[in-house]
Formats: sequence, structure tokens, C-alpha cells
Amino acid sequence: MFYAVDDLQRRKAKAAHELAMINLLLFNLLAGVALLAGSMAESYSVIARYKWAFVAVPLTLSVLVMLFTWARASRVRHSAPWFVAAHWRLAAGRYRILLIAYLVSAAVVSLAFVGGNDQSDLERRIADLPPALQEMERHKLESQDMRGAIWARIGVVPLLLTVMGLLMVESGGLYQAGRGELPDAVNAAFPPPPDLVSRDQPFATDRG
Repeated sequence: MFYAVDDLQRRKAKAAHELAMINLLLFNLLAGVALLAGSMAESYSVIARYKWAFVAVPLTLSVLVMLFTWARASRVRHSAPWFVAAHWRLAAGRYRILLIAYLVSAAVVSLAFVGGNDQSDLERRIADLPPALQEMERHKLESQDMRGAIWARIGVVPLLLTVMGLLMVESGGLYQAGRGELPDAVNAAFPPPPDLVSRDQPFATDRG
């Protein structure tokens, strides 16, 4: 549905989707790349040593953006024009999908830690074993590390697919906000004021 809103309202409505796209492109793609890079890096490299920090920092920043968006959507609901508030509400609601992707990816990646052994613990345990058995235990630990890398690569898939899907959805939301448009589902959950003019086609003042 299209609404007779001015350019200022359209720009304020677009800000919600612009922030979401920055979050998805900058923080979430970076976290996915960091997780992939950490799973492929050599064990002695800086990336492997600090891989969880490289993943945690952008995800923390992403969560902060989500919190800001939710707070903003709650605040503008009573202090901004309906069209602006509806688009902030729309962008905030879509973050629930991203949170589900976080949980799924975290559950898959956590399988990498099941049955794992610390290198120092291993060395203490095998100190009294013959050299041949020590080498066998080390190879076993290396195979477990490889299994962890595989789980990390699988775990990043739900996150990246969700990010790519939300990028397309938010790109559509940005386009809709610029045209004075909102999905019908939003109208049903958050009805417009009765005096706001609407119709099924763009208004003549639409500038795309």
C-alpha cells in the first residue's frame, strides 16, 4: 500500500533499512568471513590464535545495532509520524530472523568442542607413553582439530545465507520507504491513522 507522505518522512523511514544494511554488510559478513578464515588458518597463525575474538567483536557490534534499532523503534512509535515508525518497526522485527541464524550457527559450531582435547593436557597424558603411541595420540588430536574446522565451515552457512537473504529484503524495504510504500502485513499489525491517504498505486509525487 502507498501512502501520501512527504520526502522528509521517506528519508527518515529509509534510515532504518540503511542502518540494517550497514549492520549486515559490515558486521555480519565480517563475522562470517572471520569464522571461515579461522577454520582455514594454520594453527600457528595470528588468525587462528585470535579467531574467536575476530568473530566475537563484529557480532557484539551487530547486537548493539540491534538493541539500538529496537529501542529506536519503540521510541518513534509514539514520537514520530506513523509511516516512519512503521518502517523502524519493520526493520526491527526482521532482526529476529538474524538472531535465529546466530543460534543455529552457534549450535553447529559448538559441535567442534565436543570430545576435543587441549594440547597441554594431551602432552601431560602421553608423557609416559612410548614415542610411537605419543605420535598416534598427536595424530588423533590433529584429526579432532580438522573435525572442528569442518563444523565451523558448516556452521557459518546458516549465518551467511540469512545475511544474504536479509540484504535482499532490506534492499526492498529501502526501495519501498523511498516510494512511500509499506507491506500489507505491517498495515494489519500496525494500522495507519484514519486520516492518512493511501492507495494501491504510487502517488504522482513519487520520485522513486
